[in-house]
Amino acid sequence: MLYEKFEYNINNLIGNFGLSKIAVAVSGGSDSVALLYLANIWAEKNNIELSVISVDHNLREQSKQETYYVQNISNSLNRKHYSLSFDHQNNFSNLQERARAGRYDLMTNLCLEFDILVLLTAHHEDDYVENFCLRLERNSGIFGLSSSNINWYNNIQIIRPLYNIPKSELVEYLVSHNIKWFEDESNSSDKYRRNIIRQKLAKGAGYIKAEIILQQLKINDLLDNKFKPELISAIAEAVKIFEYGFAFLDLVKFDKFSNEVKVQIINFLLIIISGQFRAARFYSVEPILKLITQDVNFKNTLHGCVVKRIQNELLIYREFGKKLPESKILLDKSIIWDNRFCITKNQENPDCVITYLSLEDYKTIKKQLDLAHLKDLSCKNHNAILFTLPIIKILEKVIAIPHISYYDNDMQNFEVSFAPNFVSRFTHFC
Repeated sequence: MLYEKFEYNINNLIGNFGLSKIAVAVSGGSDSVALLYLANIWAEKNNIELSVISVDHNLREQSKQETYYVQNISNSLNRKHYSLSFDHQNNFSNLQERARAGRYDLMTNLCLEFDILVLLTAHHEDDYVENFCLRLERNSGIFGLSSSNINWYNNIQIIRPLYNIPKSELVEYLVSHNIKWFEDESNSSDKYRRNIIRQKLAKGAGYIKAEIILQQLKINDLLDNKFKPELISAIAEAVKIFEYGFAFLDLVKFDKFSNEVKVQIINFLLIIISGQFRAARFYSVEPILKLITQDVNFKNTLHGCVVKRIQNELLIYREFGKKLPESKILLDKSIIWDNRFCITKNQENPDCVITYLSLEDYKTIKKQLDLAHLKDLSCKNHNAILFTLPIIKILEKVIAIPHISYYDNDMQNFEVSFAPNFVSRFTHFC
């Protein structure tokens, strides 16, 4: 039965996590509505608080009806429902990608607000097959062609318990239980490449889908047994990440690893240093890899970072002005700034604002700054890095730059730590 398969999947994916809360993303389509009912049964059996999240992308007239329908289902199941809205700002370029990122930003921020650590999504077996075909068309490497049933976004664990369940089984479950759902009319449009691939797969023989699933399993196995261990070794051996939010890559050690792993190392560092949630495209990383092989110093920008070769090392630091966050008021004891730094205040301070250093501020306090340590660690790139660090201001006056122990008043006491979104157990800070 479908529920037994779902229960086996979710228990294996979550393990002994000791959860008391969990969220499920539900759009109103057949996949996510089926997931909601399955997750509700599982949550009841395990005494877990289940929250339902819907995101209206404001792109279709039907979307508000879908959200209202999901809200009614949630109410009937005595589950909390949260309706979120994505603002596309009438910008329709690269809309699918932006909408996806916006959707996950909204959902994971809500999870963080309510201390929910896990979000369930309705990606099923057919979705995995379509993703494989799309990535194959884009000439993705082995990491890109692999699939994962557990991912992280904004420090929230995204779990896909329907990964080995075809859409047909989900629809059959809903029909047998007389449960309605909405069909997204855009799914039949030839405007999107995914839909064209879906139509071709539907017309093809069943063995084509089975062969794709088999190939993906082989790739996942190769990744787990060869490339992931190599990636762990590469990062442990060749990477140094500093509390100032920059990193050095030892290019001599880097050179001995496979090209697939090299791409992942660069992307790993770009995600951590930029504070972004998503990796750069391969076509963006490839020019950097080519420059590295030329054995000459260079300085490029990529993915919100400056990438600079200094002899046998690659320095990566945050690019100034590239979507650095606006000022944030430090209302609570601690705050995450730029998705990279955690700032904690050890005493009450009125109207503290976290921001970055402006040129005017720098000119005012320049003579009082001790940058010797940062200068030494960063191979004299201290000034560029300084302008990407968090500072604390009161009434437009800089009162603290904790990284370099600058305090306008001895009574002002703050702590700062580098806390990027994507940190693995083999990452070490210097």
